[in-house]
Amino acid sequence: MLAAFALLAACVPAVAAQPATPPLAIGLTENDPRLLVPGGSMARTAAKAVALKPAYVRVLVPWERLQPIRGRKPNWDAPPSGCPRINPGCRSDRGMRALLTAIKRRQAEDGGWKILAVPYFTPLWAMAGAPRGCQKARHRHARAQMPRIGAYRHFLRALNALADKVGVKIDFITPWNEPNHPAFLQPQRARCSVSSPAVAPRAYARLVRAAVRELRYGQRIVLGSLAGLQRPRVYGAGAAEFIRGLPHDVACIQAPFAQHAYIGAPGRNGRAPRAAEVVTAARQGLLGGVVAALDAKGCGHEKPLWLAETGTFDHRCGAMSAALRSWAVDDRVDAAFQFTFRESRDYPVGLVSRSLRETYGSYRAWLAFAGSPRRLPADPC
Repeated sequence: MLAAFALLAACVPAVAAQPATPPLAIGLTENDPRLLVPGGSMARTAAKAVALKPAYVRVLVPWERLQPIRGRKPNWDAPPSGCPRINPGCRSDRGMRALLTAIKRRQAEDGGWKILAVPYFTPLWAMAGAPRGCQKARHRHARAQMPRIGAYRHFLRALNALADKVGVKIDFITPWNEPNHPAFLQPQRARCSVSSPAVAPRAYARLVRAAVRELRYGQRIVLGSLAGLQRPRVYGAGAAEFIRGLPHDVACIQAPFAQHAYIGAPGRNGRAPRAAEVVTAARQGLLGGVVAALDAKGCGHEKPLWLAETGTFDHRCGAMSAALRSWAVDDRVDAAFQFTFRESRDYPVGLVSRSLRETYGSYRAWLAFAGSPRRLPADPC
């Protein structure tokens, strides 16, 4: 998913004794069901994904592609790219139904694999109104606009109904993906000036309140899922800035807060990816700003931090292991999610190549935390 590149800075305090509880739960984002059930031509690669035994699996739910036509039910069998207009009812064995079915098998065989559902992209027919405010031209399309609340709630109900039919439970719902990024929610500001207050937090708050009303018994909200924008931008709200703009009732919901934070930076113009800077003195930068902004809300409780998208652009074991180990001893970080298992074109931080022929060194770093070990694992690098 689209997120800003972050140079991760994390604290690594001295630890007198090994923690009695799992130091870090890991999660996985991978929307290809063939990589979650070993078998066929992908069997060897799928076995590597399954071996991670993540506590959580993050399921991306592109509303625009699943329900592009008003009045039609969501097509849960549509391929990841959606169906062509001439055949809106097309079917694929790589659709959302197949993904949930694969996760059901993983839960039965491995335990864990709790589902975090993340809806995003507004269908044209579900837009709350015409584009307004400061809109970045390249993202000025329906999918980045605020949806009508009634339509949004109906979609969440339909998603829960699908889970019922498959026989799985959606444990967590993140109301919207990267609501501080213009590719997912516009406008971010009323005027095109970085000094103009962010308006996106108020719009996002309406989605959170709507999602809370649709929660079933045992389901929980995961707030945020913010893009890793450390500083305010004309077309995007900085992560801490976004948190400061949230209404108190939303910011103080007792729920984990999800932040996206990648390791290093991608290579540009043929250059190699830039490795991460690992700062061991104290929590600084992006995550430090997020924690400070959350604490400043005065909610009366500390929110655990979930790093809902992360990965390393250099694909090496060292930087990924250092980050995971530092988060494991940070008492505010409860979980980290690899994005994605297979290499993504948009965010090339995967654990295996697109061809599936190469397994990167970063895989070893994640494998060391497989099954949420109760003690900090030895450095696998």
